[in-house]
Amino acid sequence: MKKFFDKENFLVSSFEKKAKAQSFVLAIAILLVFLITSFVFMNTLYVFADELGSIVSGNPDVAIKDFLRSLPIYLSLFCSIWTLLLLHATFRRVNDEKWHRSLKKDAICLLAFGGVSILYVFVGLIAGKYSSIVEGSPSAIYPLDSIIYSLVFIAIGVFVLVYLKKLEEKIPYVVPGRTDIVTKARPVYCIFVTFWMLIALFGLSGGLYSIFIYDFKHEFVFFGIAVILAYLISPIQLCAWEFFYNEIKPEKKKEMLLPLSLVSLGCSVTTVALYMISLSTGLDAPSNAGFGMFPVAFAASVNIATLIMVFTPLIVSVVALIKGLILRKQQ
Repeated sequence: MKKFFDKENFLVSSFEKKAKAQSFVLAIAILLVFLITSFVFMNTLYVFADELGSIVSGNPDVAIKDFLRSLPIYLSLFCSIWTLLLLHATFRRVNDEKWHRSLKKDAICLLAFGGVSILYVFVGLIAGKYSSIVEGSPSAIYPLDSIIYSLVFIAIGVFVLVYLKKLEEKIPYVVPGRTDIVTKARPVYCIFVTFWMLIALFGLSGGLYSIFIYDFKHEFVFFGIAVILAYLISPIQLCAWEFFYNEIKPEKKKEMLLPLSLVSLGCSVTTVALYMISLSTGLDAPSNAGFGMFPVAFAASVNIATLIMVFTPLIVSVVALIKGLILRKQQ
């Protein structure tokens, strides 16, 4: 076990002191933005669910009206995700040329989305789509919060562009470039990781939110705990994959993937088992306790969203296990 966690197995062991500090700060920034993005994602889902409900109930005109009114919320989600991509591109820099292109693209996207969002709100105020700069729905200070949010992202975009211009004179970022994670089947890999990230975003916000609102004296308390664990396992698994496995030196990955996948599989099987057992406490648990925790996930008769949340970590673990076995056989 001690050998497994030997610091010499990880990329940062070869970094200088300043590079290690920069990597640590970037990792904290990614986690913080990921947390913020998860709540923005959950808020956007609720807005989308309301609009979808209007369509299902036969009021598409209301859905269109609500969508146009809520457009800055969707733009805020795009800005959050692009900031996450920007930080990740800096943390996992493969080479300077690719990194510069990625930073410039992400910064321009932040400027575009942020600018359009602010312009849209002011045009909406002039046109009467918004009765006030602070309407109070869906958030307490909407749409003012969208303007503030957009200004933050515009500032980030401007900072990055200025930073890129100054790189020609001096390079304050000294973290060595990391090895590219994947070289084969990149489109499939990107689609899978994007889907996994969205699942993790939803799970993190939903799990944390439920901890504070759930009545643990409720008769379905076991079901509630099982669901919260099932929702939190995805973001934990994603963070372990990104900040642990992907930080292992390439020559050590083949050796460490199999034991890591077994640990992941054990955790995933446990959460799936707990969820299945919790359903036996009462078939009314999803509609009674689940809907109060995750209205978006438990609104339908078949809780597809929750089933995806429960089984995605298991699928990821099985895929990792198969890859680990193949790599171990090749050694």
